[in-house]
Amino acid sequence: MGTFHDTKDPLHGITVVAHMGDTVHVGRCHERKDNAIVLLDVDTHTQDESGQGPDGRTNAEYLERVAKFGVWVKTKRLILPSVQVGKLIPLSEYFRRPGDKSPTEVTAKAEQYIEPVANQPKPLATGSSTGEQPISLTEAACSEVRRLLTTEEAADQGLRLAVSGGGCSGMVYKVEFDGEKDGDIVIPFEGFQVLLDRKSTIYLRGVTLDHESGLGGKGFQFSNPNASNTCGCGESFSV
Repeated sequence: MGTFHDTKDPLHGITVVAHMGDTVHVGRCHERKDNAIVLLDVDTHTQDESGQGPDGRTNAEYLERVAKFGVWVKTKRLILPSVQVGKLIPLSEYFRRPGDKSPTEVTAKAEQYIEPVANQPKPLATGSSTGEQPISLTEAACSEVRRLLTTEEAADQGLRLAVSGGGCSGMVYKVEFDGEKDGDIVIPFEGFQVLLDRKSTIYLRGVTLDHESGLGGKGFQFSNPNASNTCGCGESFSV
């Protein structure tokens, strides 16, 4: 599951479980900063309101299985906002032998790894990427968002970026002002917040949002490193 290093974070190189609401991310802990946790070779599992994930397992059942058989890597590198992570626990704590306690009960040994990250201050981005945010906005995009918030009197809402099926390439971008919902990843920028739902974050991680104004401008434009094909309209893509 990894090794300890005298000069590094005790979780460096250890396969860990990051709990974020109804979602768990399992991967090797590469780095922990004040406002971000970096995981490598990551798998993700989310249970719905009924307590089951797409595989029919609860998060606890999924973790017990992964602890026995290993991780099916879906994402090579994942950066998680620290304020969104409730617990960070070594995956080995979920390996259950006959007679062991339920994997939902965290042992005292695991407690040393859990940090009170929920109350840490949120990072404030002004425009260009800080290298620790799931997405970045150019200064032009930030200026346009602040202008629209003022003209549309939506100061109490955030900018929601999302992805849905459709369009000429299979998937389309959605940009709208909306209130925060349960499970959202909230990214503070100067004067507003960007809201991402969990599913959309998979396709939007690493995206840069720009804005082109003027007679020849195309409005908000996405630069998406995850897209294998982008339609000429700039609003539809495929992966």
